[in-house]
Amino acid sequence: MPTSWTRQVVLNTASAWTWTPYDAETRTSDHATVVISAGTATVNRAEGLPAADLVTHVRDLVGGETKIIWPTHEATEPADLPAALEAAGATVAENLDVIAYELAFGLPDLAVPADVEVVRVDTPEVLADVYPVTSAVFDQPPPTAIFREAEAEELRVQVESGDERKIYRYLAYADGVAIGHAGTTLEMEVAKLWGGSVLEDYRGRGAYRALLQARLVEALARGGELALVKARAGTSSPILRRAGFTAYGHEVHYALAAPEPA
Repeated sequence: MPTSWTRQVVLNTASAWTWTPYDAETRTSDHATVVISAGTATVNRAEGLPAADLVTHVRDLVGGETKIIWPTHEATEPADLPAALEAAGATVAENLDVIAYELAFGLPDLAVPADVEVVRVDTPEVLADVYPVTSAVFDQPPPTAIFREAEAEELRVQVESGDERKIYRYLAYADGVAIGHAGTTLEMEVAKLWGGSVLEDYRGRGAYRALLQARLVEALARGGELALVKARAGTSSPILRRAGFTAYGHEVHYALAAPEPA
């Protein structure tokens, strides 16, 4: 089947995908944009300087004793940025595979088990069940009150937008317990799948596949053409590959500790 989704188009779409937490502080300059949340700064944009100078510039922009997470990919410029980060003491914090599935090929057979129920997050009560799952899976503190209030308001706006809704979230339940969470953001013809997570004690029971199916069905119904995921290499990536997703490239997140006091 002919396709317009070339490797470069998929990678460019993935590299432009960023997120700013609701309770984050954003700092920007001519050469960089960083968002700071929960004591960590994430680089959403860095450009226009030699690699080593970019690293120094971002450190100065962040300031203080704040760890920096810096995503890189095959199209990152300057090309020697990963080497400059390593020279500055950065280490690899996470390896992600850029994986996508063309929905025109039809939905994959995911063999979703009958004992896993998936519910769309449409109310504040269901939203509250999300946080124990995500905090446990991603080893993060519970979200702040500001974060919770902002998400509840966004949920209300999204639900009330009807056919214009862009953000969907789902919870997987087993034995009456919320065990998994995943979300989708629809942007034009791209369904960006994010936040796929299952509590460790419930992995291997098909919850991830159940959440994946719910998102793909929704994306196809809403006119999506490409399902795009930044998948953890050791967990969700193998599941997605077995489901028929194609790996197009990698995204490497570097962790750069705050510089030692002089």
